Amino acid sequence: MKLFFCQTLLAILLVVSCTSCSTEETKYAEENTTMPSDTIPNVLKTGNTMIKDSVLISYTDSVDIILSNLKVSEAQAQELSESMSDMIEQAQSLQKNNQNEEGTRGFEAFRKDLPKDLSTYLYMKVDSFPQSLLPKSTKNLYIGAATEGEEQYLYGLSNEGNLKKLAKLPTDFRFNAYKKTEAYYKDGKIFICSEENYKATVICGIFDFDFDKNMLILEDQTASDFSVEAIAKAQRAVEKGNIIEAVNFYEQVAYPHNYMQVETETIHLLKKTYSVLQKLEKEKKYDSAMLVLESIFEFWGTEFLLNIETPQQLQELFKKYNFELTQKEYIHILEKYGSLLLQSKKYVDAVEINKKLTQITPTSALAYLQLGNAYYNLERLQESQNAYKKYKEIIAKTGQKTDKETLTQVEKRLSEK
Repeated sequence: MKLFFCQTLLAILLVVSCTSCSTEETKYAEENTTMPSDTIPNVLKTGNTMIKDSVLISYTDSVDIILSNLKVSEAQAQELSESMSDMIEQAQSLQKNNQNEEGTRGFEAFRKDLPKDLSTYLYMKVDSFPQSLLPKSTKNLYIGAATEGEEQYLYGLSNEGNLKKLAKLPTDFRFNAYKKTEAYYKDGKIFICSEENYKATVICGIFDFDFDKNMLILEDQTASDFSVEAIAKAQRAVEKGNIIEAVNFYEQVAYPHNYMQVETETIHLLKKTYSVLQKLEKEKKYDSAMLVLESIFEFWGTEFLLNIETPQQLQELFKKYNFELTQKEYIHILEKYGSLLLQSKKYVDAVEINKKLTQITPTSALAYLQLGNAYYNLERLQESQNAYKKYKEIIAKTGQKTDKETLTQVEKRLSEK
């Protein structure tokens, strides 16, 4: 029985191991391995179907196959199948490793073929360069340097994988190797582009070339800056009262503090927002008002305002910058946002905004009322009652107006336990 068991196990091992073998290795194994003829067919067949040697069968299937085709007990079948499961797992792991090696082989082979003094640099390929214009035995052009931070060269990659310096990039060209973007051929010229440090300005050098003389001649430079364009579009949208469109353009600005006075620009945006909100309120377009306010307070430009935590800080900020928007107008915008969040049943956000209001305007009854309503709808009863008590206290102390219906509802919620 032990001999039979070992023979069966060896047969299955051959089936599993084939999944990670090449075609030639499989053929060699078939021609040079002999097994008892009464063992292999029985293990591999289920009914009239032969299990292909590229299929990895499951543990449950293998137990059924062994029980139905071999005269062994269930315990022996399970033992044999467990051994086979281990082999399947090993074969799958080997197969996966082989696939990973295939994926990196091309890159590693390329790096291995590079001269040692160049192998540390990541090259930027010159795209779309015509094969007919390449030097003899060269298949691609690359921009690179011997080591990071050194002078840049145009290299040719040979069919054998070797690199040759073709021409040095002119020193009067503003090329940033740390923020290179693209290199390509167009209209008989080579374009080499990079982005400036801490700006979105893309500088492209336009080069003529003579590979016979190893020359790369800078003819012109172009500069494009989508951040400057985005700010100009945003400002035009603000003046038209298109607040959401303006915010979308501002969001495209890279390194905003290097391009604009964020605080002044944002306050001007809020001043226009205040006017737009008044118009939308008159027209009872509350959904539109909500969309405008959401875009404003999700915008990175308003972060400096939302970081204010006390009335003193808010007062100092507005005094320092002499903003065209008044504190009262800013607070009105926050109050409206807090109210619309409640109407939209966005209670978590309503808590955040109304809590901010209570910090910067601790004498605002409306801020505490809206905070209490937000907590109540979140079923945070104790916190809501604390806010309602503060609301009543401010009304009694300042004489701020309120309606009887609101007071009745507050009293009712304060009596809940």
